[in-house]
Amino acid sequence: MKRIEAGSILLLKFPFADGLGYKRRPALILRDFEDGDVLVCRITSKLYKSEYDIYLDNWEQLGLRLPSVVRVHKMATLEASLIETAMGRIDEKTLSKIKELYVSII
Repeated sequence: MKRIEAGSILLLKFPFADGLGYKRRPALILRDFEDGDVLVCRITSKLYKSEYDIYLDNWEQLGLRLPSVVRVHKMATLEASLIETAMGRIDEKTLSKIKELYVSII
């Protein structure tokens, strides 16, 4: 599989915590480890307003159906095989804000 760039928005099968099912949902790629795993942040249309949520101004251009936020503090390492399709890519300014926010969490 081709390396996935940070900032890509993908539709994937996001597993439930119990491991017994999944929900298709968009996610933002933070890192492709090139070992079969990717680090992602959840994207949701429930518009939270915490300090860890980044609103996506151009959600329609990104292939999202509804106004959405990236939940930077809701990360997961998932198998790249769960990826179904590419949707779009956020701009460098938004990606930089997400990176800064991520660093502030750790």
